Amino acid sequence: MSKELEIYQEYGRKIEEYLRPSTYPIAIKLIKSKAEIPIKSKRPKTNLKLRNYLCQNFLMARSYGWTVAVTAEDCACPMVRGIFGWDPMTENSFNLLHQFFVGRYAKNLEISKTFEKHIHFLNNDFIGLVISPLTRTKIEPDLVQIYGLPAQIMRLIHSYLYFQGEVLEFTSSGRQASCNEGVAKTFLTDQPQLVILGNGDRVWGGAEDSELMFSIPKSKLELFIKGLEASHKGGIRYPIPKYMNYTPGFLATFTKRTRKRDKEQ
Repeated sequence: MSKELEIYQEYGRKIEEYLRPSTYPIAIKLIKSKAEIPIKSKRPKTNLKLRNYLCQNFLMARSYGWTVAVTAEDCACPMVRGIFGWDPMTENSFNLLHQFFVGRYAKNLEISKTFEKHIHFLNNDFIGLVISPLTRTKIEPDLVQIYGLPAQIMRLIHSYLYFQGEVLEFTSSGRQASCNEGVAKTFLTDQPQLVILGNGDRVWGGAEDSELMFSIPKSKLELFIKGLEASHKGGIRYPIPKYMNYTPGFLATFTKRTRKRDKEQ
């Protein structure tokens, strides 16, 4: 195993130690050839005998601990195929997209079209991606995704701002989240993203109602780990330590009835 992989695996262990997420943080690498796919990776078309959605493969990696490779032949999601450029987005493609959006996500076509400028395209620069549990990753990631509860994601925000300062800025449409914002936008902007998981992530990707996701580009990962360790050492912890240094009481009416009962006995 290379030293680089050991470093990323250690990052994964630190995230699990300090955040205790219920599923594995996942490493994601965008690939330009099939030669980059690790041996024994799972392939939806080959191993599962089907084509599926990318968000399903995220769930397999973070829940099963599988390393999953996805290319155009594995992917059935129209949005992902458009983002990766496997099916370039033509005027007809956008029309079909808006037919689905109007009445669901937008009042009319004009409103629906405002979403187009917020889609982040990878323009067929990559033939696919590999997804691997970070603590046992088989690839050096271009980005890392962490799924968790709001309080766990809060700790990731603390970690980034510990050295960076200011505030974290992110966008959300409540749709096309783990692929568009969690992969493409994170990679293209080289900025971390707080991702409000979309309806598709929950219907097909199995994300729980309580889950959010945080996406970290490779260039910022070391900064996050150092910030996570430093803020933990400073006393900001997960699980959140509840304040317990007080004497509990009851509602006045309950206390009055209790005292009356005690006298009657």
